[in-house]
Amino acid sequence: MDACGYHARKPASWVCEGCSKTYCTQCVPGGEENFRAGQPRCVLCSQRLQWLGDGLPRTPFWQRSREILGYPLKLPALMLLLVFGAANVMLDGMLTALFFLFVSTLLSVYAMLVIADVAQDKWEPPSPMDGISEGGLLLRQIGLMFVLFVGPFLFASASMVLALGLLALAAFILPAALMILAVSRSLRMALNPLRWLQLILTVGASYLLLWLAVMGVTAAPALLESGDAMPALVFVGAVFSGYTTLVAAAMMGALLSEKARELGLAMDEDRGRSLSMADYEVAEVLGTAHVYAQEGRLDEALKVLNRGLSSAPMHQELNWRRLRLLKLLGKEKPWLEQLARFVRQQLGAGNAGTAVQIWMEASQQKPGLKFEDDPALCLSLAQALYERGRIREAQQLLVNLHQRAPQFSGLGEAYMLLARLYLEQGSADTAQRLIGFVKKHFPKDHDSEQGAETAALLARLQTQA
Repeated sequence: MDACGYHARKPASWVCEGCSKTYCTQCVPGGEENFRAGQPRCVLCSQRLQWLGDGLPRTPFWQRSREILGYPLKLPALMLLLVFGAANVMLDGMLTALFFLFVSTLLSVYAMLVIADVAQDKWEPPSPMDGISEGGLLLRQIGLMFVLFVGPFLFASASMVLALGLLALAAFILPAALMILAVSRSLRMALNPLRWLQLILTVGASYLLLWLAVMGVTAAPALLESGDAMPALVFVGAVFSGYTTLVAAAMMGALLSEKARELGLAMDEDRGRSLSMADYEVAEVLGTAHVYAQEGRLDEALKVLNRGLSSAPMHQELNWRRLRLLKLLGKEKPWLEQLARFVRQQLGAGNAGTAVQIWMEASQQKPGLKFEDDPALCLSLAQALYERGRIREAQQLLVNLHQRAPQFSGLGEAYMLLARLYLEQGSADTAQRLIGFVKKHFPKDHDSEQGAETAALLARLQTQA
């Protein structure tokens, strides 16, 4: 499967035939419950997108042994097996022979229904009644067997080697032909050598494993054959024979399910994974904005993000994207406003770590950055930085705060924190001047718990010196 054109490590789940762009489920999120009629559409050219599949690997059929072996033991299938066993025991006259023929043909058709259902990843057995109305499928199945295993004898008079070779080929391609007939309901397709070749080449080495397994389970009932068996043994042998038939059918269906996309059998599968409306709106905005940004259409990406934030103003990823996009566009004032709003939002929500991360990224892009018009935000962010060991960054926000915001009511608290920062760097003289300033102008902050701890730390450092 091709890779997404905008996320190189993700498989493409959508393709636009108009502009040949491929998208993953991150670019085009959501599922059937989210898409309106005619959606989704390409964000670049507005043509309707074609679904390629979710790109997730299917479980190999040999790893589904528990489901395959347990399939015939589920109630609808088990009922048919028990009836088949009883028909074998009752076989002693014309009426019972007709009943046995009816149940045997029903089991044969039922196996085809099992292949088709499991190929669609449906693991609940169909009702045996469903097989009664499938007379056409039975006739096509008989026709397939006749062509494969009787047809070769027509060549016996010309070359016995050729006839035997055709019989061997028929045995090898039998699972492929049955699978094609089960899912297509077409005898012509089931007898088409190109279809056999396509299926076998698509499946690859797994086909040989399937063939060996099918031959093994279908031959197993012969081990139970006995000329003069007791009725109980006849019943058990018949049930086991029917069981192995359905196991073989489930194997073939599981292989088709595994290779459904490659074989073109998954066209009607649900597209994507449906999300709640709120989650879908955000995911759709993020996906569209990412595509626009990758295409260099930054202004359009910004408009999409603005639309998303109007309905989800607190969403963290939307705010991150908008902040970075404003910087890329060189919109300095809106970038600073978004930065302050985003940091304030995260601090208010208790996400101090995220606020610090936002600030660190921004300060690398613009060294010496401060929130000049918001001293309260400077103080709150400085406290978060200090708690995470970012001493210099916290200092940067508080130095000369009295000049920038002389009327700030939290100035005493801010300078006691700044004094603590200087003390932890060993600058006792600067810290002492700050503590003296707070004691003179903000005695309550000086006598607070934080102030007392800072003053005590200064006293210990002076004693040690």
